[in-house]
Amino acid sequence: MMPENHDNIVTENESKGTGAETNVSVSGYENIQTQLEEARFISSFMAEICTSLELDDICSIAARAIYKHTPYYRIVFTFSAELEDKTVTFSPILQKGILAATAKVSAAKPCPLPASHDNSLASAHLSLHDNMGNIAIYFKAAQVKSLSESFLVSVATCFSQAVRNALQHGKMKDLAMRDGLTELFNRRTFDESLASKIKSPDMRPVSLLIIDLDNFKQVNDTFGHPAGDQVLKTFAKILKESCRGQDLVARFGGEEFAIILSQTKAATAHAIAQRIRNRLEKTVFTFDDRQLQMTASIGLATCQEGITVSASNLVKQADRALYQAKRSGKNRVCVHPADLLTAATPLLGEEGFGAFTPASC
Repeated sequence: MMPENHDNIVTENESKGTGAETNVSVSGYENIQTQLEEARFISSFMAEICTSLELDDICSIAARAIYKHTPYYRIVFTFSAELEDKTVTFSPILQKGILAATAKVSAAKPCPLPASHDNSLASAHLSLHDNMGNIAIYFKAAQVKSLSESFLVSVATCFSQAVRNALQHGKMKDLAMRDGLTELFNRRTFDESLASKIKSPDMRPVSLLIIDLDNFKQVNDTFGHPAGDQVLKTFAKILKESCRGQDLVARFGGEEFAIILSQTKAATAHAIAQRIRNRLEKTVFTFDDRQLQMTASIGLATCQEGITVSASNLVKQADRALYQAKRSGKNRVCVHPADLLTAATPLLGEEGFGAFTPASC
């Protein structure tokens, strides 16, 4: 009897051993499958997000790709000051099997998450490289899928590279659009922007200022070109500080500048021009212990609502007004046509913006 019992015990142990080996084998297989799945995702994820060099597009592509791999409740991309402290939030909604997600973009901290129906959320947080920001992914606790640490690190690495590419592209693009000395927009950017704005009814009226520093050649001749460069850079700063966020300030070349004022009537544009002229006149430059004050002449033209005019013709009109300002004594603002501000002149005088001199051309 003993041998038989002994045989039964051995068989039972062997059976148990086989079951344990099977469980380990299944677990290892599932782990390998998960790793392969994550590797395939990372490969396609990197390829997808690198198809764009625009930050908002990169966020949109990443949000959709991650959702297809691991459905989430909300994803929030938060960026550093280098990227304008921008926050992009996606809250996907499935409608008839189609993923619909509209990005909410802001330049502030992300809005707090509303409570889910079960008041329970799980989250994953990814830090971007070079302190560029972070990604927060929120899941409903009942739907959360296990994400390995290596997977999250890989996602952060890929996304960081795509953002770095976009940042570098943006810097190169910005350099190509700007004047090297003053950092204002260049003539090419001005031409493209003006043509675009006057064609858009939403931008009308569009006012244009063309500005020329008076007697600038004397600065270079008397104090040298470094002094002239300093005057140009200081005046560029005055222009930027005297304008509004939506205004485009450009350097035409030499000592000539231009400002595009969209959705701006002639009276408002004239007030801005006088503000610029007055501020420059009060600025004191010092070179070789000698003080110098500069003035500027400004020409103004406006593309009115309901009137068709080309960009080149608007520039010619402002140029004519500038020529009249130079011819009539400099350090003044002139407009084209001459009666552009007739009705508004008294109001501008009350605001103390200086004398109004119409251009008779």
